[in-house]
Amino acid sequence: MSELIIVENEGALVVDSRLVAQELDIEHESFMETVYQYQTLTEEAFGVFRFQTGKPKGGSKGGRPPKYVLLTEDQATFLMTLSRNTPEVVQCKVNLVKAFSKAKELLKRREQVAYEGRVPYWYQRMRLALSDAEKPLPDNHFCIYLRMMDFFSQLEVRFHYIVPDISPQTGSRLVPDISIGKKFNDFLRSDDEIACMARQEFLGSSESVDFRPGGSHRHEIIAYNHVYPESSHGKNNIQECNAYPIRYASIFDYFLQDWWIPDRCVGYLKERDAEGVEYLREAINQLPSNLRDSLMKTLLGKLMRSLPANPSG
Repeated sequence: MSELIIVENEGALVVDSRLVAQELDIEHESFMETVYQYQTLTEEAFGVFRFQTGKPKGGSKGGRPPKYVLLTEDQATFLMTLSRNTPEVVQCKVNLVKAFSKAKELLKRREQVAYEGRVPYWYQRMRLALSDAEKPLPDNHFCIYLRMMDFFSQLEVRFHYIVPDISPQTGSRLVPDISIGKKFNDFLRSDDEIACMARQEFLGSSESVDFRPGGSHRHEIIAYNHVYPESSHGKNNIQECNAYPIRYASIFDYFLQDWWIPDRCVGYLKERDAEGVEYLREAINQLPSNLRDSLMKTLLGKLMRSLPANPSG
């Protein structure tokens, strides 16, 4: 059995007839016979079929390319009512309803992040975060928020997913830069072999780095004012945060890209925005295979590997 994947085609949510046939455990040719037999009745009631031409099977010589059809929810549901209610048919109907329901939620969330006529949210947040004039981010220093925005901006641009300021499920704040900062500082002090090797490579010494108050490297930290949205933090939205010397930027990028994103990002989001994680899963699931393969080579690929399109259990 294959998972029913719903995609958007010409403004409508549709499912590939080949996937429906697999889900029904029948030959696709048999399912297409039903499509052709009831084409007029179905199209009069639920709209014109979106017929497609597939690629010939590998190794085949000549012959007519196979046809398939992209079915709307109503079309697919109606065609399945014409089949005898075997366990496979009943389960396929259940899976179809669930798949289209997920796809509708996905589309709804995407519409909330529409780009037409507005500045992307990640850019708005970045501009706001660094807007304080009394204690700005100092030269030759970096802040964790700015470094991590390369990744979070890609989530918005590629998947239309915004890490919310307030959890839709719990109403609590989401401040990933604070969580990442704590984990980064743990990494700098860790006796773990990987952490020691990273410090040796990027800092020239495997000795631990301690930025805690009273720590041996605390004097290197400079505070700057980070501006959070009033919608999540109220009037107390300007808070002092750490600015790190630029020489620590490379080891932070290593920590973020090779440790936090592949090993911790999904868990962080799942605890605070579980629906958002499922949204991301569906967004990845709907990517054409060539685009998915291409993104695997980018920073997003590290997240995608930790969030498989077809989870078990």
